[in-house]
Amino acid sequence: MGDVMKRIWAVFTGLVLILIFVAPFLWMVATSLKTNGEMFETMGGGSLFLPHHLHWQNYREIFTQIPFGRYLLNSLGVALGSALLETALAALAGFGLSILRWRGRHRVHRFLFLSWLIPFSVVLVPRFFLIAWLPDLLWPGSFWDVPRVIPLGGVEHGVGRLVGLDSFFTLIVPGSVSITATFLLMTAMERVAPQLLDAAFLETSSRFRVFWHIMLPLVRPTLVTVAFIAFLSSWQSFTWPLIVTTTAAMQTAPLGLRAFQTLHSTQWPLLMAGSVVLTLPSLGFLLLAQRYVIDRYQLSELNVHRL
Repeated sequence: MGDVMKRIWAVFTGLVLILIFVAPFLWMVATSLKTNGEMFETMGGGSLFLPHHLHWQNYREIFTQIPFGRYLLNSLGVALGSALLETALAALAGFGLSILRWRGRHRVHRFLFLSWLIPFSVVLVPRFFLIAWLPDLLWPGSFWDVPRVIPLGGVEHGVGRLVGLDSFFTLIVPGSVSITATFLLMTAMERVAPQLLDAAFLETSSRFRVFWHIMLPLVRPTLVTVAFIAFLSSWQSFTWPLIVTTTAAMQTAPLGLRAFQTLHSTQWPLLMAGSVVLTLPSLGFLLLAQRYVIDRYQLSELNVHRL
């Protein structure tokens, strides 16, 4: 009887947690199918949660009122670039700090840990000025600072500068150095059996071959987890793109949604429709990476039990 009650309580708790996490998303979807007039109706009007009629045209209007398609492409390019670059840098740094033995390694480890405690708001202003002055520090400055365009289908599309403000370099590179991702991969690589690595180093003198052919396949679940976190963080980023982009052509999707908010009013159905569209790529990425993310946490739990 006690085991049955425990299972019932566990199922009930799980359902309550699912409802807590899913309810805001359901409200967002329901709101995206309403009109502005239905937004503020009371329960007596029968439209507190569900709309009277499904207004699918809201999803069409977010692409006609603003260049939302361009904003989505910008966000997708920035998020994919950030995920790939952050995962690559974290994997190389994790391998160097956890497997290779070199003088000063522990000091670098401590320095990274201390820099991990510095909040983003502290480095935001210095990073902005460094990026803004970067074209002047390079030679020739006019080459790096000129906005570029790409002709596609007879139409010229702006792709920003090479470096500096309004550039994909600024949107991708500064945020791709993650100490959290480095520590995650360091932890995963330290769990690899030392005997396997010793045999690999005896087999070949190339450290990169050991890193590429042996280490990366063994920590694949952690790699996918790091890539997913990096993609999600970049996809939802708002503050950094806000201060480093000055033209509409370089804005990302979270910034584009500001068009539906004015000083005196907010188009809530269109804003929620855009938010639903922004959520779909994250859900798709999670479904694709779900097996690897689950394997990552299962390995972590297994390691804890062994300890």
